[in-house]
Amino acid sequence: MVYSRRMKYTHYSHYTPAWIIPGFLLILTGLLYLPFCSISLDDFDAYSFVLALEHFNLDLQQPHPPGFPVYIGLGKLFLAMTRGNAVKALTLFSALSGMVNSVLTYALGRVLDPERPLTGIVAALWGALLPVNWLTSEKALSDIPGLMMILLALWLWWRWDNHLKTPRKLPAWKTITRLIGIGLFSGLALGVRPQNALPLLLTAGYIFITRWLRLRRVEWEWWIIGVGGLLGILSWLIPVTIAVGGLTAYWDAIRTHALHVGQADALGGMGLPLWVALRTRGWAFANTFLIAALGLELAPPWTPPEILCCFSAAVITGLGIIRAGWQRRESWLLAVWMAAVTGQVLLFETLDRPRLLLPLFPPLLLLVARGWARILLPRRQRTLIVTGFSLVLMTFSAPLVAQLSAVPAPPAQATAYIAAHYPPESTLVAAAGSFRAVQVELPAYRLAYLYQFNPAGVQATLAGEIRYVVIFDRDQFPSDVLEILSVSGDYVPLEERTFVRDRRVHTQHDQVRVQVLTPAVMIPPEALRLPEDGCIDIGDENDGRYLSQGWFRPEDIGGARGRWAGQTLTSTLRVKLEAGQDDHADADIRIHLKLLAYPAEQTLTLYAGEQLLERVSLLQGWQEIVIILPPDVVQSDTITTLHLGHARVLSPFEVTGGESSDRRALAAAYDWVCFEQP
Repeated sequence: MVYSRRMKYTHYSHYTPAWIIPGFLLILTGLLYLPFCSISLDDFDAYSFVLALEHFNLDLQQPHPPGFPVYIGLGKLFLAMTRGNAVKALTLFSALSGMVNSVLTYALGRVLDPERPLTGIVAALWGALLPVNWLTSEKALSDIPGLMMILLALWLWWRWDNHLKTPRKLPAWKTITRLIGIGLFSGLALGVRPQNALPLLLTAGYIFITRWLRLRRVEWEWWIIGVGGLLGILSWLIPVTIAVGGLTAYWDAIRTHALHVGQADALGGMGLPLWVALRTRGWAFANTFLIAALGLELAPPWTPPEILCCFSAAVITGLGIIRAGWQRRESWLLAVWMAAVTGQVLLFETLDRPRLLLPLFPPLLLLVARGWARILLPRRQRTLIVTGFSLVLMTFSAPLVAQLSAVPAPPAQATAYIAAHYPPESTLVAAAGSFRAVQVELPAYRLAYLYQFNPAGVQATLAGEIRYVVIFDRDQFPSDVLEILSVSGDYVPLEERTFVRDRRVHTQHDQVRVQVLTPAVMIPPEALRLPEDGCIDIGDENDGRYLSQGWFRPEDIGGARGRWAGQTLTSTLRVKLEAGQDDHADADIRIHLKLLAYPAEQTLTLYAGEQLLERVSLLQGWQEIVIILPPDVVQSDTITTLHLGHARVLSPFEVTGGESSDRRALAAAYDWVCFEQP
């Protein structure tokens, strides 16, 4: 039976034109990818790439080292094609690269498993429909073009290796052209996204070592490959070194960036015991892998369709890997490729970016597809399984992808809102992670960058005609910087908005909290009048005007929509209260709070202005407390400021020993504050 099945595959490949399947894959992925290109720039790096198209400068992080010179060079060609529209240029580049990747995955399958075309077909089809592939192919990022160059170079290497095992006579010019092409595209791949080059280096090293062990000499072909590789590297290295100011300066920029990544992203920079760090990163890796593969997160609860999807994916993957033909070296080579990429990401890279896992999926899918090509099932059943799982992947991927072409990234939403509501001549913008978005989308505004904050310069700007201070990424700003931006409390919140998009579409910048400050004298007390029911719903979209210092963004906390306090030990509320009239002039106001503590043994001390009202011990579950506000504190024509003082703050990262990645200092969570007036 095995023999007859192989004969069927041979018959199929002999009589089917070679271009049919690649052409089908190109058309299919083109129909999927081209209509859904992102309408905005989704990442800090995407904005840096756009700036680099105009002015390449590593000192300004346009882009960050190593500079991605081949990607930028090709991006400029697409920029010319799209008549200067940078977003269209880079998203089109990614979409076309994603289409080519499906063909290259199929081609790798044919090289590694020539007797079974189904290997390449299944790997290419499922790969094209994975959320991480489809989503990243719509974004203005270097990941998909970088993967395309790596897959192309790998295909050239493996095709040459197969030719060495079953040599057939080729014209000399054709042989030399192929060899130069191997080196040339390998060298160019290093200039697109060099951090993804580990599989390429391992493959070249493996082929060289096995040939040398067999022949005990270096073949003349290697010299030609070396010439091609040198040409490929020099084609981008020379212009980059000229732009940077020399090879030494370029190397220093790369080394400095690598040290930063090692401290910020790598295992060694976590500052935890090795076992705890490995456990923490392992959990984060598993969650990111699940987002990349199925668009799901480990956090429960899962819906029945999500459970069914995960179960079917696990069964299909497990059976495919078990039957992948482990007696053949190709399966082991794919396993080494997969293990090398996994180790690189797990140990050295940040684990909140599913796109960094892209190089992991081609070997995984090829292994799974090799197994399904070997499972002895009738063609109709196997076709049903492949088609069914493809539809499952499309069901989970398509709704996420559709958001890219319909919903701008949160930084783009935020900048559009600010441009529509606040004039640049009287507005100062401060930003952290959204800095690039503000720089590109709001070029007329004065901008302060958190990580290069100049206190004297900001204070000088605020001394001018600044009526509004707009703070992007509010949760990332420490108290000392906020003290400067608020002019020691003279500027108070005017409004606050959080711009969001489904986190699975792009895990970074999935929400941007924007707070607008303005001089306190410009906010009339009437603007802070309580709602009709007397309650401030903490976590509601309208609560921002009441909240001053010490609050994090709205979020779901223990089944309730609220906010954490704790950015500082004291959080403040500003509210317009009405003094009692006539018979109620001496009546107390009762303040009702629903809250919970984060650290154990937490206490809340409530002040109205400078007057101490009460000190209360808090529980670590939701509770309601009542505090009396004396009538002499309230004046009808002024704003009452309440100070919520907490005894201590701790981060989940500290409490869990690194199991949680949340490093925010938390004191207590608040659901609502109600004022019962006479």
